[in-house]
Amino acid sequence: MRLAKEVATWSKDPSTKVGCVLVREKKVLSTGYNGFPKNISDDLNRLIDREQKYEITVHAEVNAVTSAALHGVSTEGSIAYVTFNPCSRCAAVLINAGVTSVFSDGGAPIPKRWLENFILASKLFAEAGVDYQTIDPQSEIP
Repeated sequence: MRLAKEVATWSKDPSTKVGCVLVREKKVLSTGYNGFPKNISDDLNRLIDREQKYEITVHAEVNAVTSAALHGVSTEGSIAYVTFNPCSRCAAVLINAGVTSVFSDGGAPIPKRWLENFILASKLFAEAGVDYQTIDPQSEIP
């Protein structure tokens, strides 16, 4: 989780920085952070325009999975460490990527506008048999 928090700092988003690390057998497979697609300008005007930013931002989990795919690394049987609760779309991507466990940092408050979507993500993980845990940032991280 410490590495995921470091990766999150690479995001240029001025309001929300999220990092994701995919691990298998204590080996880092891939990392990702929330940001614009490659070769797309991430100038401040775009970053502060919330409506536009939401439409073009690629979430940390998707960036981690696509980065693994780009480099020919299988994510089957991996564990995801994420610094923020995955949304339902990211949950679907992690499920399809073969991730078996997801740990998210429980230290950040969940904005009310996202709560319903995060609950849906949790239900998707449960239905797919993916172990999903929100962990206390002060606890021992598995």
